[in-house]
Amino acid sequence: MTTYDFIVVGAGSAGCAVAGRLAAESAATVLLIEAGGSDRRFTIQVPLASALQYRTSLDWAYETDPEPGCANRRIPQPRGRVLGGTSSMNGMIWVKGSNLDYDAWQLPGWDWNDVAPVFARIENGPMHVTRVPYPDELSLRFVAAARAAGVAASDEVSGPELDGAAITPVNIHKGRRWSTARGYLRHRANLSVVTKATVSRLIIRSGRAVGVEYLRRGRVYQVFADREIVSSAGVFGTPQLLQLSGIGPADHLRRVGVAPLVDSPRVGQGLTDHPLTPTVWALAPGHVGFADVGNPKWLLQWLFRRRGKLTSNGGEAVAHIRSIPGLSACDFQLVFTPGDALADPRDRKFRSALSVLHSYWTPESRGTVLIRSSNLATPPAIRTNLLGERDDIDALARALERTREIIATEPVASTVERELLPGPGSDIEAFIRDNTTTMSHPACSVAMGSEADSPLDEKLRVRGVDNLRVADASALPRIPRANTNAPTIMIGERCADFLLTGSDRHASA
Repeated sequence: MTTYDFIVVGAGSAGCAVAGRLAAESAATVLLIEAGGSDRRFTIQVPLASALQYRTSLDWAYETDPEPGCANRRIPQPRGRVLGGTSSMNGMIWVKGSNLDYDAWQLPGWDWNDVAPVFARIENGPMHVTRVPYPDELSLRFVAAARAAGVAASDEVSGPELDGAAITPVNIHKGRRWSTARGYLRHRANLSVVTKATVSRLIIRSGRAVGVEYLRRGRVYQVFADREIVSSAGVFGTPQLLQLSGIGPADHLRRVGVAPLVDSPRVGQGLTDHPLTPTVWALAPGHVGFADVGNPKWLLQWLFRRRGKLTSNGGEAVAHIRSIPGLSACDFQLVFTPGDALADPRDRKFRSALSVLHSYWTPESRGTVLIRSSNLATPPAIRTNLLGERDDIDALARALERTREIIATEPVASTVERELLPGPGSDIEAFIRDNTTTMSHPACSVAMGSEADSPLDEKLRVRGVDNLRVADASALPRIPRANTNAPTIMIGERCADFLLTGSDRHASA
């Protein structure tokens, strides 16, 4: 029987933080299990190549069920299946969120004064936070235009004060992506990392999580934990794993052939994401942006000097706005790219365009993640209920109009020729329903809370099971005004803190 002190399921944004810190700061033996493989891939290391990972072996390639609010479209939900998880696939934007977000959770130990030092520890330690290193002239013009149009002239847009327009803060270091795998994982005698291994269930005996079962290269393995198990399998993977293990809404589990061990009705409920609506403008003659990014000279610049356009994250500038005067904090992030956001990244030719993506930070819509069967190979049923609330449509419409005002302002106005999407005179509501996806910030599907029926308590412990915690974006009580990679890493850091103190190993209520 193979036994470790701790087992961490999932080497993503939070899982790497948990496992890396446990191994670095204690003598405990730690096993980190990851379904994907190595992160030594061109499309991971080159910041602008991240979209080339979608629908490959590096991507879980989830998608939602047909969404009634979005013209019954299935919404893609890319998630990293590789060391570093989605921190090896995302847009690398580092925005922590407003102090109002964390204070509103009303959870002991999680208000802004508690989490701010953790963010500072991350930023000054394992995770490099810089700015897009070589922003395009169009991105600089957008920042200037947004400020001229009334957006705050502030570079400190990561939080807790969010208002402002600036070149984007990012996790890019010396021209390369800086993921949590790079930031936290080191070769240590007490850390074992198993890749290309999919955890099929938690082993629970007498109300205690004692081990996990996983599949690797056609064989089934069981490993055991003397102390605790942490699920960092992600906002879709964690509720799936818990439900497959008998932890979840009992009636639903019975219907799909799983014997319930713990009736936890809110496991898989509360799924929240930031709706994202794109707009695109054609560039005037003389302006190029990313249209020439396929030119071999940019690849050579990156290979030999780590410079040039391939060092970009794509979303080179952000403007954080309040779509209604008098709001307590920003409700939108406008992400600017000097290219066509709707282009297929595998095309060799791109039209000259600029785009603004509208990420709505305070949506009303909530969804679910529920297993369809007892078969691990069957993806869970995901429904965001995106745009299911009228207020979300109205907010996006306001944001699109605000962006039109910014693009009509110099020094960016003279760089555009015409609006391509949605286009003058378009039916805005129909456009929003037909084109909105998500910012790929899914969260809250196994949320912490002080209520007795919350899946997790304030120390990330799974209610009803001893020695089991969750550390990933699923644990967020409510989605913050943030690019959720930063809060997810913070969750991993807090989980490591709890485990390292050794004072919270008792059963949760």
